Amino acid sequence: MADGAAAARPPIVPDLRARLARGEFLVGTWLTFLEPAIAELLAGAGYDFLVVDMEHGVADAARLQDLCIAARAGGSAVLARIGANEPVRVMHALDVGAAGVIVPQLRSVADAERAVAWTRYPPTGLRGAAARRPSDYGRHTKEYFAAANDSVLCCVQIETREALDALDGILAAPGVDAVLVGPNDLAAALGHLGDVGHPDVAAAIDRIRQRSRERGLPVGYVSASPDPGPARARRDEGFSFVTVGIDFAFLASAADAALAAVRGTPR
Repeated sequence: MADGAAAARPPIVPDLRARLARGEFLVGTWLTFLEPAIAELLAGAGYDFLVVDMEHGVADAARLQDLCIAARAGGSAVLARIGANEPVRVMHALDVGAAGVIVPQLRSVADAERAVAWTRYPPTGLRGAAARRPSDYGRHTKEYFAAANDSVLCCVQIETREALDALDGILAAPGVDAVLVGPNDLAAALGHLGDVGHPDVAAAIDRIRQRSRERGLPVGYVSASPDPGPARARRDEGFSFVTVGIDFAFLASAADAALAAVRGTPR
């Protein structure tokens, strides 16, 4: 392939971090199914990013790579919510082409610092230097190495009581690029399992949003419902990015509505 043709192709790893830094409002959704066509379909709808759930979902690194390839074909970036804050999980996700990682279940400033370290190459961090797919399979290794530390997104999820207690320190940790509110686990951690609208939970969410904005950090919110209303409300409150729906929720909602409409029965 000629150099000009190669340069014209979209980047393997889109730079979500730069878009958030410019103040763009980004909208994503969640992937739990492993079928690449579903990732391609959702990307084709125009979502800025797709989150592959490797914490509660069943995707491994090989399946994540398949989904990254499909999402790229549809025009979306992929964020990997890794299953645990462990080096191999972070590096696998980045080396197969995720634009960044979402790190769940933080409980301390040290947890945030650990996550950052494994998303950055030395001397800033500890990420192993073996980029494969992000370097276009070795065609642009030097360029990727030069740009990765400034483009890979390290997003930490605030969803535990301990993280809420250590919030200011976590937000101040160098290299934390964005914050994501996990409302369901946060509600459970505060003693209100299943009640994300409880006043205690609402106050905690508002505190996370305000403190993040004060630090100049993009802050996001997980809205799992396919109903766009809650995501729009968070946008209007000043959140920087949101997710709306989950692949299976979209399917279930549309299937249930279609069946009820044909039968003429209330849902």
